[in-house]
Amino acid sequence: MRRIFLVYGFLLIFINAGGQTLGESSVVSLLTGSPGEELYSTFGHSAIRIKDPEKGIDLVYNYGTFDFNTPNFYIKFMRGKLDYMLSVQRFNSFLYSFEYENRAVTEQVLDLDLRQRNQLFRLLMENYKLENRFYKYDFFYDNCATRIRDILIKACDGNLSFRYPEEWKTGGATFRQLLDLFLTDMPWSDFGIDIVLGLPADKVAGPAEYMFLPEFLSQAFGMASITTDDGPKPLVASQHIVLGRRPVERKNRIFTPFNLAALLFVIAALLTFLDFKGKLRTGWFDLLYFSAVGLVGWTIFLLWFFTDHIATRDNMNILWALPVNFPVFLFWKKFSLKFRIYYLWAIGLLASLVIIFWNFIPQQYHIAFIPLIMIMLIRVWLMLRKGGRPGAG
Repeated sequence: MRRIFLVYGFLLIFINAGGQTLGESSVVSLLTGSPGEELYSTFGHSAIRIKDPEKGIDLVYNYGTFDFNTPNFYIKFMRGKLDYMLSVQRFNSFLYSFEYENRAVTEQVLDLDLRQRNQLFRLLMENYKLENRFYKYDFFYDNCATRIRDILIKACDGNLSFRYPEEWKTGGATFRQLLDLFLTDMPWSDFGIDIVLGLPADKVAGPAEYMFLPEFLSQAFGMASITTDDGPKPLVASQHIVLGRRPVERKNRIFTPFNLAALLFVIAALLTFLDFKGKLRTGWFDLLYFSAVGLVGWTIFLLWFFTDHIATRDNMNILWALPVNFPVFLFWKKFSLKFRIYYLWAIGLLASLVIIFWNFIPQQYHIAFIPLIMIMLIRVWLMLRKGGRPGAG
C-alpha cells in the first residue's frame, strides 16, 4: 500500500540493531498513515516502529514496499507476480515521506513486556533476512497491515486477544464495501476498481478480515488485550498523532463517472434518434463504442485468467463488457447478415438480463454501468431495426 522503495541494506541493520537486544527503555508502536491523494495511498498504510533511545535504534519496519528496479516491473505488477517485501528505514525518513505527501501519521504505543518486545524484534530481523523479506502480496489477505497483525500474534505467543466493534460482527460488509468507504472522494478510482475486481471482492468480510485495511487494524489494536499473569491488559498503552495533515480544499467533482456516462447516454440517444429518422448516419459510433467495451472486456479477461491476482477473478462485468465485441465490430461488415442478427440478439439479451437482475447479481456493479449498458441496448435496437447493419446502414 505504500509506493516507496527505501531499503537500508544489511549494513544499516548490523550497525543499528544487528546482534542487539532491546533494553528496558525500548518502545514498540504501530504507525498508521492516513489515506493519500494517489491511488496507491488511498487506503492508508501500516508499519511497526522499534525505538530504543539508549542504543540509538529508531527504525520503521515496513511490509508495503517493492523494488522499482525489478526487471519487467510493470508487467509483473499487472500480472500479480511482483514480490513485495519487508524494508527498514529510519523513523525520520519514514515521517518525511508522509509529510511530503501531506498525510497524517498516528502512533499507538504497544504495552508489550520486554520479552515480547525482543521476541517481536527478533521476528522482524528474521523476516528481513534476504531469503525471507520477499513475499507474494495479496490485497485482501496478505499485505502491509495483515502481516503486522500476524507477526504480533506470534510475538505474543498467542496471548493477544482481539475484540471487534459490533458492526464488524453483524454488519455483513463485503470487502468491496469496505474499500468504498475510502473512495468517496475518488470517484474515478472507485469506478476503475469496480471494473477490475471480481466476485472475491464481494465476499462478506469476517471481523478479523477487516484488518486488511490500516485504519481498521489500528481500531482493532485499540480494542485488543494481552493476557498476563495478572489478567488481561490493553494492548495499546497510549495513542497520539505524530504528524498532522495540512488542510486540503475539497474538490468539486462534476466530471464523475456517472455524470459522464449519463451525458454519453444522452448523446447516444440523440444520435440514435437522428439515425432512426434518417437524418444522420452514425455507424462510426457503434464501431468506436462497442470496440471500447470489448477492450474493457479483454482487460477483465486477462486479469481474470492470466494474472495471480485473486481479487480480479470471477469478474461478472464480463457479462456486459464482452471481449468479443472487439474485434467483431471492427470487422462487422465481413460477417454474414445471419451472424450479425444472432450476435445482436445475444448481446442485447445479456445486457437486458444484467439490467433486469441488477440487484440479484452477486457482484456489486458500479452505478455508472447502467447508462453504459443502456447505450448498448439502444444501439442494438437501432441495428436490429436496420436489419443487422450498424447505424451507417
